[in-house]
Amino acid sequence: MRLHRFFIEKKLQGKDTIRIRNRELHHQLKDVFRFQIGASVLLLDNSGFEFEAVITSFEEGNLNFKIVGSAKVKNIPKREIYLFASLIKKDKFEWVLEKGTEIGVTHFIPILSERSEKKSLNIERAKKIIQEASEQSGRGILPELHEVMKLESALSSTSGEIIAFDFSGIPFRDFKLQGDIFKIFIGPEGGWSERELKLFRDKKASILSLGEQVLRAETASLAVSALLLLV
Repeated sequence: MRLHRFFIEKKLQGKDTIRIRNRELHHQLKDVFRFQIGASVLLLDNSGFEFEAVITSFEEGNLNFKIVGSAKVKNIPKREIYLFASLIKKDKFEWVLEKGTEIGVTHFIPILSERSEKKSLNIERAKKIIQEASEQSGRGILPELHEVMKLESALSSTSGEIIAFDFSGIPFRDFKLQGDIFKIFIGPEGGWSERELKLFRDKKASILSLGEQVLRAETASLAVSALLLLV
């Protein structure tokens, strides 16, 4: 039987027991899943290891566990993907965070571009979505969520090979992938402006297209991530 997985903030390596003060996790285990004392779960501390833990007691807002085993998580993305995604409508951007985490994106960087529909992001809610998707999909290390950045700032702080996706670019199928780290930029619903495309060219970025079909921003984000991580 597959054990339920939960990320916690405390480090677990070398510990035999652990006491966690987390009312939300307490409620989830006791009231939602209705676990009893003696039930086993997997705890993760964002180290790349998972720890099998047995619940030894429920207290008011506290949980006590006995650590009975550990193993290195095998679900490691084969490439490091920095997804610079322009902010779009709240539910669609959250879908990108959820599904991108499941696919294996390692960094999410929300971008403000000229045609961005949204100008802000609820970072705490976004982190919770990423954590829950990581627990569900079997990841051992949480993707990193960066603060919202303007496109100019993102480009000035980014080195190495940059790939921007635009309808005007060369076909992705003709692009030769090199290396294991990719920094990909996905525009908003209205696409990149001519000024922004010039910024990419000045940065010597590769400008690629996913084909003749016009994809929504959230679809493009997931399609690119899947092509880089699942093939």
